[in-house]
Amino acid sequence: MRIGCHLSVAKGYPATVREAPKLGANCFQYFTKNPRGFRGQKPLNEEDARQGKEIMQALDLISVGHAPYLINLSSPDDELFELSLDALKKDLVIAHARGSHGVVVHCGKPKGEGLDYGIDRMHQALTRILSEDPPSDVMVLLENTAGQGSEIGWALDQLLSIAEPFQASQVGFCLDIQHAFAAGILSPENPRGFAGFAHPEYFSRLKAIHLNDSKVAFGARKDRHQLIGQGEMGDAMIQAILTDPRLDAIPFYLETPVEKQDQYAEEIAHCRQFIAAS
Repeated sequence: MRIGCHLSVAKGYPATVREAPKLGANCFQYFTKNPRGFRGQKPLNEEDARQGKEIMQALDLISVGHAPYLINLSSPDDELFELSLDALKKDLVIAHARGSHGVVVHCGKPKGEGLDYGIDRMHQALTRILSEDPPSDVMVLLENTAGQGSEIGWALDQLLSIAEPFQASQVGFCLDIQHAFAAGILSPENPRGFAGFAHPEYFSRLKAIHLNDSKVAFGARKDRHQLIGQGEMGDAMIQAILTDPRLDAIPFYLETPVEKQDQYAEEIAHCRQFIAAS
């Protein structure tokens, strides 16, 4: 199984690739660029990306990029909408250069315009992005939300509605289990009973899982990650998901609130212990 974590690329992509196996990771996620801004972004360092990609292949690692938080593909604000499209287009190019198989992006927030508007707006955004000849080997991976505020994409039917018009090779899903728990769709009583695992269309598009415990209770509708086994989900629920045989081929990426990146080694080892004990 592939279990990894979110790593910084501040010291260059090759350094990030080399760091992953030192932590016990055989996959990793990174921000494609500054997660909290659009402007002033550095251009892609193609040589840095090429070297990192070669090292990643030699070490048998895989990676995904994560788009900036400010991207809002459901925004009714035209300026933010256009900035979001431009940012995600560039993210796909960056991910391709680095040998990553996808870019994770949060589902949007239509503010007061409602669910139907938000889904239609995401259809418009993805149609435009995918019609402009993006890299064919990099997928857009829609991440489910916790359902805070006007966020869409917290329920299974919403996610399926967003992805349905697009080829499964272009638009897939990233399941954040803390978000699903907080949204009330991943039950602590029966985590393996999550409807998405049994839904052919959803499951065929599921290409990444964010593995996080939760600081908030089931159904609280808040995005609040916790260290593995120290939150409201707890060891038993995390272990049930990690050891579900249906998920063996899907990479898990930790986004737990570690104080230092080195602490991910403990988190990954904890997860490996769950698997060994099953």
